[in-house]
Amino acid sequence: MSFYNETLRKNLQEKVAYFRSAGLNREADLLQARLKSLAEQSAENAANTSAASQKTQTENAVVKNIRNNLQTKLTAEARRFPELEKQYILKNLNTAQTLKELKPLRIAYMERLLKSNRANRGEKISFKPDIDADLSTGPYNNEKIFGEALQLIYSQDPLWIEDLKELYFSIMPLSSAIAISKSPL
Repeated sequence: MSFYNETLRKNLQEKVAYFRSAGLNREADLLQARLKSLAEQSAENAANTSAASQKTQTENAVVKNIRNNLQTKLTAEARRFPELEKQYILKNLNTAQTLKELKPLRIAYMERLLKSNRANRGEKISFKPDIDADLSTGPYNNEKIFGEALQLIYSQDPLWIEDLKELYFSIMPLSSAIAISKSPL
């Protein structure tokens, strides 16, 4: 109980005793009701503080559990993550104190796993553009060279192609439907 509440309670008790001794029972009853409501408010505030403290402790336990779980999963799936991305997630994972701070890290982890799974499905992706036979020959055909380069990279590292596709489609203007249809990706 705070100093203010303690002092107010003592003053009210003194005044209740004074009014009772003076024969002013109605006033004493009013002050006694005020003293009773002050005690109820104090008990309610203590219960709310206790509940808030309990919620914080529970949330901290949940955050710790999620952090440990994500760290375990990340170390188990380390081969699927580029080193810099893994370091970024681990660094921020150690400093995260709330569920709100953990959310983007969990999303980044899941997105990387999805990309890795998509890349390792074993599906052969065709990078051949839809162009005329006359244009597909010759040393200066950029689309053909680009498609061959992507096939070579895909044979070595399919995950890199998934990252390139994400970057390519995020930069490409959305209004260009022709660019999407001619895209080798």
